[in-house]
Amino acid sequence: MLRAILIDDEPDCLESLHQDLQRYCPDITVEAKCSSGKEGVKAIHKIQPDVLFLDIDMPFINGFELLELVPNINFEVIFTTAYDKYALQAFKISAADYLLKPIEPGQLQKAVQKVHLLQEHGNAARNIQFLLDQLKDLENNSVRRIALPTQEGFELIQLSEIIYCQSDGAYSFVYLQHGQSLCISKNLRFLEDALCDFHFFRVHHSFIINLHQVQRYSRTDGGKITMRNGAEVKVSRSKKEELLSKF
Repeated sequence: MLRAILIDDEPDCLESLHQDLQRYCPDITVEAKCSSGKEGVKAIHKIQPDVLFLDIDMPFINGFELLELVPNINFEVIFTTAYDKYALQAFKISAADYLLKPIEPGQLQKAVQKVHLLQEHGNAARNIQFLLDQLKDLENNSVRRIALPTQEGFELIQLSEIIYCQSDGAYSFVYLQHGQSLCISKNLRFLEDALCDFHFFRVHHSFIINLHQVQRYSRTDGGKITMRNGAEVKVSRSKKEELLSKF
């Protein structure tokens, strides 16, 4: 059983989440429901939960500020939030888990399953710190790293090391400098959402490229890009004009 604390300043959301956990996630025991960040900090110190369901947008102390008040994070965190592009971008590049309100039962179950997997690796503190660092980087427009999910956990990769990404069904291959590559357990759409605000561009349904790693564009064979590592990447006709406008 996983011992959980729920933190949300909206009573209806708090009660709805509690009921959904009882109905769809029998392996979760709710130990406390808190309506403010201050209450949440006290409950964390007292209960030492396995998992925290944490609302982001709360008055006085928001979800991120709450985590900075907890000195030793040894629990997993599932963020609950209404849509916020800024926050969601941080989640995507840090491999943190989040649920969009209104919360769907299927997504709730997947998030709880992920907690079970993450507990085996015991990297909760590192994961949260990486997320908080990424939030600061986004605020300063200086994101430098991304957390790429693998079957074993995730790899922290410098954005500048990525040359291009290639689709492989439900998985993707990320090709790095020095001839290295990484198979990640996400499709190319995940990488497009995470990377394409940071000098990356999807040139084809099967490829995303790092614009800083482009060496040459050729009109032959319908259009192709040669990357600095010598790899040749196809360019879709529908993407050609937008790609050329990037240079």
